[in-house]
Amino acid sequence: MMELGWLLLLLIGLLAALLFRQWRELTVRRLELSRQLAKREALVAQFRQEIDGTSGELEQITTTLDTVGATLEELREELESLDKERKALRERRLQPLVLLDRQTLTAHHFWELTIANPDFGETATARMSPSDYVDEWVTGRVYLVGAETAEEATKRATQRFSGTLGYKVVNAVAFRRR
Repeated sequence: MMELGWLLLLLIGLLAALLFRQWRELTVRRLELSRQLAKREALVAQFRQEIDGTSGELEQITTTLDTVGATLEELREELESLDKERKALRERRLQPLVLLDRQTLTAHHFWELTIANPDFGETATARMSPSDYVDEWVTGRVYLVGAETAEEATKRATQRFSGTLGYKVVNAVAFRRR
């Protein structure tokens, strides 16, 4: 029986040694996993910081893109406006200046008067005239008039083109060399 006791003690000792060895391996493994977990948590925290920083940068970039988009739209509108002005100037340059009378040749100040007759298209003359000529009178023809003031130039033009016949001075500006 004694041998059985010793044998039992030996088995208990072996079992305790095996259990201690597994406990030690598990503890070492747990420490290693804890270190890996701490490293990964640090990496996750670092990535979160980078993501938060990137999110802020992304918001700034988005704001900048919105601003740039709005600026581009304003520039497009301004470009369209400038194109319209350029076309109007080109058409204006193509429209000839007509001398009101010989007296204009001796004047010191010149005025560009746009004289129009919106009802010209309904006249008998218009029916026999080319459409360009009719359109020119309906929209306005540019006359060069010599006078000291715009009012004086307008007065001289209305003496020649009567308002009772439908003519009117639409615009009077100082002459600019073309």
